[in-house]
Amino acid sequence: MNRIAVISVSLLLSAGFCFAKMKASLAGPFQLGSVLKPLSTVSMSTAEISAFMPDKNTLFVVGNAKVVEVVDLNNPGLPKKIAEKAIPGNASSVTVFGDLVAVSMLEDEEWKEGQVQVMRYADSLEVLGLYKVCNQPDMIKFTPDGKNLLVACEGSPSLDFAEDPEGGVAILSVAEPSNGELWKNAEMTVARFDALDTTALKAAGVRSPGVQGLVRSLEPEYITVSEDSKWAWVSLQENNAIAKVNISAKKVVDVFPLGYVDHSKAGFALDAVSNGQIEIKNYPLRGLRQPDGIASFTAGGRTFVLTANEGAPVNDYKAWTDVTTPMMLTEQNRLDRKVFTDSLLTELRELSVSALERCDVGKNRTATGACPYMYTFGSRSMSIFDGESGKLIWDSGELFERAVAKIAPEHFNWNSKKNKVKMDKRSSDKGSEPENVTVGEVGKRRYAFVGLERTSGVAVIDITEPIAPKLADYYLDPLDRGPEGILFIPAENSPVSGQALLVVGYEYSKTLTIYTVK
Repeated sequence: MNRIAVISVSLLLSAGFCFAKMKASLAGPFQLGSVLKPLSTVSMSTAEISAFMPDKNTLFVVGNAKVVEVVDLNNPGLPKKIAEKAIPGNASSVTVFGDLVAVSMLEDEEWKEGQVQVMRYADSLEVLGLYKVCNQPDMIKFTPDGKNLLVACEGSPSLDFAEDPEGGVAILSVAEPSNGELWKNAEMTVARFDALDTTALKAAGVRSPGVQGLVRSLEPEYITVSEDSKWAWVSLQENNAIAKVNISAKKVVDVFPLGYVDHSKAGFALDAVSNGQIEIKNYPLRGLRQPDGIASFTAGGRTFVLTANEGAPVNDYKAWTDVTTPMMLTEQNRLDRKVFTDSLLTELRELSVSALERCDVGKNRTATGACPYMYTFGSRSMSIFDGESGKLIWDSGELFERAVAKIAPEHFNWNSKKNKVKMDKRSSDKGSEPENVTVGEVGKRRYAFVGLERTSGVAVIDITEPIAPKLADYYLDPLDRGPEGILFIPAENSPVSGQALLVVGYEYSKTLTIYTVK
């Protein structure tokens, strides 16, 4: 019995599925091209974010638990979990440089001040330093030169909004990164947003959700760093923006608004109605990009920043929300009824839309004060921006929904988190939810790998020409659900000679799957 069959049968038997559901769950895998080929899968306790140490052929894996899991990758076809390391907080991210492993950790009440633990790995993990950083640390990343350790501190409010700490980017620095002893007393600075011109940022389109003003609403999520270790870009998901950080100056120097996708235009259609059918069409809707994961690469002397445009309504707090409905906007006389007819409103009645963007005030005011469009959360796409100016270069538009509709229609906009194959279930609620993106070079080609959280699977986009990307592959196995962390291992660092690998942590199924990339 092969690897997939063993895992499939054990999971299905433990869940007590009937034969009909077993048959549905075993459908697939589905594939559009041939770039990705699954090599192996290992079941994990925390299959979310992973980092790779080439000198030891070892993966370190974390995911919202007080533990780091260690995986031997000497034989990627038969990965083996070999150890667990207890840590003093719920891990949110992990990063590697040389023989160093660093983990960011949340408190049980996530809005509180979190920690970073720096460790050295030989045959086991030895703790070098433990640091209080800033509130709600999310992603952690070493700069390529190893001299700085960056932490995106989200600073989300407490559930009742009684506490709403400032977000920021913590920067831990040492003079000689290879000297592990220096990480016992690294210098720490937290780059904040309070020096920025908040009036100008809001006028430019940076969203300000919540009740505490723009600075406290800025919530860093993911980090990407330039190849020369001079600059970092940090996603501000709820704000629909990216911050640019000067690493040596330890300062946030700019915030770029990311705008929206116009779903009324050709190439940017979507299925916005959960009616059990695939109906990808144009609507008078604007999708706020609101990326979670971001990545970057340099080509032709320019740095490009890629965004996975998941979407992030602020609807999980008791005291405030930016979520509303088409009917509520209608009752408030905020919609242009020549555009939003009774029949269109009925069609879109289950759609979650933003209450924050307005057409009756400020520079966006229309002649009548009524909106000929509504704003939705997430654009169901990947975008490419110029890292210097923040200018949009390219957006994938309807590409992902078209691909899934073609290769796996029964899994179109299904909710893989629930593990029930109900196609079209997520169409009225952010669709596939692009969660994360990473970049890798294979031969003469450069690819972006995008994980789609709710639909699951990985899309591969050829970005060798950044202004004219093409969809190269889409791989979906319904047994691997909820891609969270995506790690590219280039051929020169791979345990398999001359073979690039992709490691994907699937949060919902708690599986870590390794693919070869060609």
